Amino acid sequence: MSTIVTEPARCTGGSLSRAERLRCFLNAYWLRPENAFWMALRSEVLADIPWQRPSIDVSCGDGVFSFLHAGGRFHDDFDVFSAVGSLDRVHTEHADMFDHVDRGYRPVLARPARWRIDTGTDWKPNLLTKAGRLHLYEELLVHDNNRPFPFEEGAFRTVYCNAAYWVQNVDLLLAELGRMVDRDGSVLLEVKLETVLRYTLERHRSVLGDRFLDIIGRGRAGTWPSLTDRRTWERRFRRAGLSIERAVPFVTRTHAHLWDVGLRPIAPLLIELANSVSPETRSSVKRRWVDLFCELCAPFCDPAVDLLPGRGEPVEILYELRPA
Repeated sequence: MSTIVTEPARCTGGSLSRAERLRCFLNAYWLRPENAFWMALRSEVLADIPWQRPSIDVSCGDGVFSFLHAGGRFHDDFDVFSAVGSLDRVHTEHADMFDHVDRGYRPVLARPARWRIDTGTDWKPNLLTKAGRLHLYEELLVHDNNRPFPFEEGAFRTVYCNAAYWVQNVDLLLAELGRMVDRDGSVLLEVKLETVLRYTLERHRSVLGDRFLDIIGRGRAGTWPSLTDRRTWERRFRRAGLSIERAVPFVTRTHAHLWDVGLRPIAPLLIELANSVSPETRSSVKRRWVDLFCELCAPFCDPAVDLLPGRGEPVEILYELRPA
């Protein structure tokens, strides 16, 4: 079970400034600051869209993103790296360090989420176990998105997913999302475009070598079988019987270049080190680390910021979709 304390979190509720939103995500993902600012961007563009109930969070993972987006706050001493596994296999086998749960995983909630989500799904039971300790979801379901969902037509008014490009049978997934959403509801999808592969160090392979890029990439491109361009995504939506209410690009070339490397190569070592020191030392270092990266990442928390010359295509887009 999680623990709820009355001590206030460092983030305030209500309408968050970019700085406050960034701090919330950095507090949870401090050893991967490039992930923290990307998630802060995802949350910002979703901020003015109400989650009508009943709602479903498809591929919710450990639930931390949705918990923070819904106004929940962790005590500063908690973060997602406090209980991970397989650190020794991250580089050699591209193991998922977060697909692990033990007695040490006790998220300390400084404030519960402002709203509940009716259903969360994921194909990894360990992640759902973690999600269940956030007091966010009414029910959790192990589900492979390559298969039909066990829900009736029009069962949800809000359907959210930020992992559609991870699914092999993406046309089935989109058709199922369209089937499950109420006629007056909405499907909220945050999807990566194949441009993310252009804004990397891959084009310098002849100089950097295969091993360098393998360490940097850690097999991530191979986990995105449905990655494609904007036109193809929108054609997929139409085939699934979904019309586009709005499309909001929010990740630029600059964001992608920063995220391409970030602290990914050394994250397992940093986590091992952080988890081996005393709680007092860990807390002190983390506090100063978060303060520093709040300043360093702040300029990049604008969804439109792009420091590169000329015009570039977006890397991630929020789509609000409705049944056609």
